[in-house]
Amino acid sequence: MCEWKERVDSVAREIERYLESHPQAADSLEGITTWWVSKQRIRHELEVVRAALEQLTHSGIVMSGSVTGGNDPVYRLNNKSH
Repeated sequence: MCEWKERVDSVAREIERYLESHPQAADSLEGITTWWVSKQRIRHELEVVRAALEQLTHSGIVMSGSVTGGNDPVYRLNNKSH
């Protein structure tokens, strides 16, 4: 299958998943690109980034901590590893 067709099929699946989650959604080409497709990719990438941070934390390269008043951990270089 050609690269263009694969890309089109991939985006079509992303739009379909978005519409399954938001059946009342309607938007312009630009809005769909900005909000629907980007949102699906971000959701997928969030899991990849989470796994990467866990790997880096486990190996000691990155450390996580908390910020006063914040619920989510904050990640930074573990200076003790260098």
